[in-house]
Amino acid sequence: MIRALTSLDLEDVQTVFDSAFSQDEAPLTYSVIRELITEHSEPESLCLGYVVEDTVAAAVAFSAVQFSAESLLSAYILAPLATHPKYQKQGFATSMIRVAIDHLTRQKIDAVLVYGDPNYYQQYGFSVELGQHFVPPYPLQYEFGWQALMLSDAAIKGGPHRFSCVAALSDPSLW
Repeated sequence: MIRALTSLDLEDVQTVFDSAFSQDEAPLTYSVIRELITEHSEPESLCLGYVVEDTVAAAVAFSAVQFSAESLLSAYILAPLATHPKYQKQGFATSMIRVAIDHLTRQKIDAVLVYGDPNYYQQYGFSVELGQHFVPPYPLQYEFGWQALMLSDAAIKGGPHRFSCVAALSDPSLW
């Protein structure tokens, strides 16, 4: 079952991130999703969990980005995403991403951005070429991983489009 995550899920979510990431990466990525779950932003972040037998087995967050005042675009960034190793390769992440993309499409959001493995995210329609139209707030360690998915037919002319993120993602070490 996929549902919105709340502060009551934080212990399970930490277990997922501690299990899915290295000892170096887990605290940093968990702190991002913890902040997105507990912080109220406008517009609200979308934090989803895949629950198996009352336990969060996978978690993902989508948070709004802010473009300059003259931009008419709206977008969210997918970060972070983790599935407990015990539940990997069962389609939990895929299901959560698809549910979120459907939700954001119904909300009339123009694009979703992601910084990750193109071989993984291309299955959802993300494109490195489209990503070039959007400039992240910090230099990227792996530029090939920056991607975008258009959810609407909004024109992306006049770019590249610079944006800022919610506080949880406003740490250069994440990029």
